[in-house]
Amino acid sequence: MTQHTSDISIICLVCRGTRACHTLTLNGHDVYTCRICGFTFVSPTPTLEDLACFYDQAYAVPFERYAHNVARNENRIVELERWVPERGYLLEIGASYGHSLAVAQSRGWRVAGVELSPTAARYARDHFGLSVATTDLLDAHFTEHFDAAIMWHVLEHTHNPVAQLEHIHTLLRPGGVLGLRVPNITSFGARVAGRAWPWMCPPTHLWYFSPQTLPRLLARLGYEVIEVTTLRGDGNNPYHHLLCGTGSRLNTLRRRLTQRQPVLSNISNGTAPSNLPQLQNVWVSLLQRAQPTTDWMADLTQKPLAALDQSGWGDELLCYARRLSS
Repeated sequence: MTQHTSDISIICLVCRGTRACHTLTLNGHDVYTCRICGFTFVSPTPTLEDLACFYDQAYAVPFERYAHNVARNENRIVELERWVPERGYLLEIGASYGHSLAVAQSRGWRVAGVELSPTAARYARDHFGLSVATTDLLDAHFTEHFDAAIMWHVLEHTHNPVAQLEHIHTLLRPGGVLGLRVPNITSFGARVAGRAWPWMCPPTHLWYFSPQTLPRLLARLGYEVIEVTTLRGDGNNPYHHLLCGTGSRLNTLRRRLTQRQPVLSNISNGTAPSNLPQLQNVWVSLLQRAQPTTDWMADLTQKPLAALDQSGWGDELLCYARRLSS
């Protein structure tokens, strides 16, 4: 990732510092990193109207991702119960089609959720009989406090993460627990794949947290952080990340050579390689063909890769925090 040396006076969401450096431009959006705390973010943040238009026209929540992974949904609720052994009232922000809440309800929780997608929220209500409102969290109204709240891969999408976390804080009872899952910007995949890391995808993702920055933000907002770990989650395997990173760097080289083509032509009294524009398409095809092989390699090395994920290098960052009594 190419960095500009000059600092720009943008207020950091995490540390409130004003020393941000430009990291890259992707999909027409500028990405910055705070020089003080390392937090990475998109600036300027798209307006609420622009985000609503984007999600309405260009982004859809795939039903299959949630419908066919019952074991994962149950495991996540079981993990939550390590910190909230008495099953009370659970809120899910970004409830999607309701599968996690349905599992929680079957395990004795009273549940409620909010979901922006009308299709997904309607399915949760009609298929599971769940109380899922089609609204943003900041516009939702509840009559009682929650013992726990979960937010799986939602915070990085929101227009204002601070407002979301502050509102959750008011909805939790003292001692209530919040569970968060977000992409990990300091993961192995993010480091080696760079701009080709699948979760580096503005404007879908606007905020890029790490095991250091997310706990720091939560602590600033009145939470006690009780667990921080990383997992592979829905991320790709490390071998595929290496291929993605190689392809991204080759594509950068292609662009530079293409820009120098007139110079190269003058020097060689000929023409620059004519197949350079096709290199990216060839590499994408190769990545698709390589996926079964890299998955097989990941299965063979499952134990060391699991240790890599749990040592802070996993693509998915998992954080649990408790609302302080005061």
